[in-house]
Amino acid sequence: MINNDDLLKEVSLKELTELSDLEGSKSINQAVIDDSKNDALAYIGSFVKIPANPTPLLKDIAVNLTVIELKKRNNFPKETLKDQLEKIDALLLKMASKKIPTEQSDDETPTQKLRAFRHSQTRIDLKGLNG
Repeated sequence: MINNDDLLKEVSLKELTELSDLEGSKSINQAVIDDSKNDALAYIGSFVKIPANPTPLLKDIAVNLTVIELKKRNNFPKETLKDQLEKIDALLLKMASKKIPTEQSDDETPTQKLRAFRHSQTRIDLKGLNG
């Protein structure tokens, strides 16, 4: 669902290298990134079924969760990540209750709902109303 390019849109290359480099080799450790991505997708999968064609919001949530997982592996304080996780949980709960879509559909034709009153063609006689 996401790749390193999506992560690089959220964090810089230097930060991604620092977050993934647990051994101190000063290079990107793809195994750590892939493991964090899998943990993030498993967390999302606990709320909703992961679609084949996810919405940009769901992809953004996956990227943010991956970055949070990388930060957890680097022993970031949990208090700093708590607000982000609460916002993500709220969005995932709305997706689970079908209030927010998770999959993009190819037919993006908006359906117009009729919310106005229908007026009849006959006019009302209002001549004697104001006196």
